[in-house]
Amino acid sequence: MKLNKKYGCPIGCKYCVITEVDCRRTMWEEKTLIGLNRAVTILNPPPDLNDQKSVAEFYNFPLELLRGDIVGFNAISDPFWPKYSKELDYFLEKVAPIAKLVVCVTKFNISDAMLIRLSKIPNFRLTVSITGLDTLEGTKTKDRLDLLARAKRLGVKAFPIVHPYIAGMSDLAFLPKLKKLGYDFIDVKGFRYNEKNMGEWLSETAKEFYNGTNEQETLPIDGWLKKVLDSGLKIKSLKTWYSESLLDNFPCLSERDSVLCVDKILSYANITSSSSNKEVIRAAIRRRL
Repeated sequence: MKLNKKYGCPIGCKYCVITEVDCRRTMWEEKTLIGLNRAVTILNPPPDLNDQKSVAEFYNFPLELLRGDIVGFNAISDPFWPKYSKELDYFLEKVAPIAKLVVCVTKFNISDAMLIRLSKIPNFRLTVSITGLDTLEGTKTKDRLDLLARAKRLGVKAFPIVHPYIAGMSDLAFLPKLKKLGYDFIDVKGFRYNEKNMGEWLSETAKEFYNGTNEQETLPIDGWLKKVLDSGLKIKSLKTWYSESLLDNFPCLSERDSVLCVDKILSYANITSSSSNKEVIRAAIRRRL
């Protein structure tokens, strides 16, 4: 059964982990408010804004539990979909002052006006997903490059990530252009393959890498790293980029308070990492210290 169309976003990536990957789809059907991984805690607005109970849950969530954390907005859709503009405003106004960092991962073509607004939030960080999969996404590589160029020009700290890289299908010809724009690092993430939902469009070459992976995030060694290095870029994990971006005046919690916050937030959260739950919880505690 496909996930209700209120989930996902208008870009409609054919590989979307929210609508096309069963293990993630069923997880988000159970609860949507918080996602937790090793790099960040993510606050999600309700997929259905007509669901008043879910809307109230979003606005009534105890934001104090996010103090001292690295906090993302909206992992089950695109943060900059205009549908969620009110919720994004709330996130930027209420969470940014208490978090170490506030972060968004996007494929949207954000306006200059929004970028200027984001540039005035010292602890905001923008991650731009650029995959070279134009035939599978309702967006284009040239627009992602344009966004990264405008972010740099307008003073927004931004980071490119190939998420996902699909062996045999991702066109990485854009890598040298990123270097010319002044980006020195990139992250590359794997692909979760669902044969039932993706078998029609995944190339036969790619299937050799992903058959039998059972929706596990898979990053084959097929030459992509050489292309990154040959372009003059280096690999840096998104988690490392976030941690290196921390400001001198960010809020920190005691270990006791950090443990208490994470214990409480787990009752709201889906753990979305490929790492073990224990590793994710340990990382969530450390982020707040």
